[in-house]
Amino acid sequence: MENPLNSQIQKPSQIHLVIQILALGILLMLCFFILQPFITLLIWGGVLAITLGPFHKFLTKKLKDRSGLAAGIIVVGLLMIIILPSVLIMLSTVDEFKALISSFQNDDLHIPPPYDSVANFPIIGKSLYSIWEEASINLSETFIRHQEEIKPVFLKFISMASHTASGIFIFTLSILVSGVFMAYSVEEGQYATKFFTKLAGKTGERMADDARTTVINVAKGILGVSVIQSLFCGLGMFIAGIPFTGIWILVCLILSVFQIGLFPVSIGVIIYIWMNGSVGMAIFLTIWMVIAGLLDNFLKPIILGKGAPVPSMVVFMGAFGGFLYSGILGLFTGAIILTFAYTLTMTWLEEGT
Repeated sequence: MENPLNSQIQKPSQIHLVIQILALGILLMLCFFILQPFITLLIWGGVLAITLGPFHKFLTKKLKDRSGLAAGIIVVGLLMIIILPSVLIMLSTVDEFKALISSFQNDDLHIPPPYDSVANFPIIGKSLYSIWEEASINLSETFIRHQEEIKPVFLKFISMASHTASGIFIFTLSILVSGVFMAYSVEEGQYATKFFTKLAGKTGERMADDARTTVINVAKGILGVSVIQSLFCGLGMFIAGIPFTGIWILVCLILSVFQIGLFPVSIGVIIYIWMNGSVGMAIFLTIWMVIAGLLDNFLKPIILGKGAPVPSMVVFMGAFGGFLYSGILGLFTGAIILTFAYTLTMTWLEEGT
C-alpha cells in the first residue's frame, strides 16, 4: 500500500522539476536574444575555424605547439589575401562609378554606334540595335525615355553593391572570430564532444566529427567551386584578349564566394567583346561565360557529398534547402541539421531492429 506521505513528497518534486525546466527554457531564450546580433559572426567564425583546422594544426606543430601564434598568422594571411584586395576593388569601383556619373551629368559620356551584325541577333537583335543606336546619338534622352526600365536595374545594382560592402565587413569580423576559435580549438573540441555525447549518448560521440566533416565539405563546395569558376572565366577572358584579366579573375572569385554570382562580370565582359572584338570571338566568349556561370550547378553536388558521413543527397538537400531558407549561412546550418537528423533517425531505426 502506497504511503500517503510519499505521494505528498512526490508532488512537490514534480512541480520543482517543471519549474527547473521552465527556468532553463527562459535562460536559453534570453541567451539567444543576447547572442542574436552576433550569430552570423559566430557561425562564420566557426565555419572558417573548422575549415582551416587542419592547416592550423599543422602550423601549430611547426611553431612548437603555439596555437595562438598559429591562429594569428592565419588571420593576418586571410586579411591580406582576401579582405585587402576586396576593399581596394570596392574603393576603385566607387571612384569609377563617381567618374561615370560625373561624365554623364556633363554630357561627356558617349557610346559608339552598334555594329550592323547586332541587328541580326536572334529574338532581341532589332530592339537591341534600335536602343543602342539611340543611345549612341543622345545618351541623356535615351535614359529619360527608358527611365522606367532602367531605374529597377540601377536600384538592383546599388543594392548588390551595398550588400557586397556589408558582406566584406561581416567576413572581416568573422575572420577575427575564427582566430579566437582556432586558438582554443582543443578546448572547444572537448566541449563539443561532451555536449553531443550528453545529448544523444553513444550516437553523439560521432556527431561532433560529422558536423566538422560536413562543414569542411560545404566549405570546399563553396570555396573550391569558386576558385574553379574564377579560373575557368579567366581562361576564357585570356583567350579572348580581355584586358586586366587578373583583376577580373579576383573579382569573379570574390563575387562567387559571397554567392552574388558571376553575372555582373559576365555582362560587362560580353558587352565589351561584342563592341570591340570579332563576331566569332564574341560568340565564343558568350558561350564560355554562360557555361562558367552554370558550372557550380554541376560541381557543387559532387564536392558537397565527397567523403560525407551521410549520403551526398542528404548534404546536398540540406545545403541548398538551407540556402533557400536563410541565405548563405543556411548552406552550412542546413547541411549540419539534416546530417544530424539523418544520423539520429538511422540510429533509432537500427536500434528498433
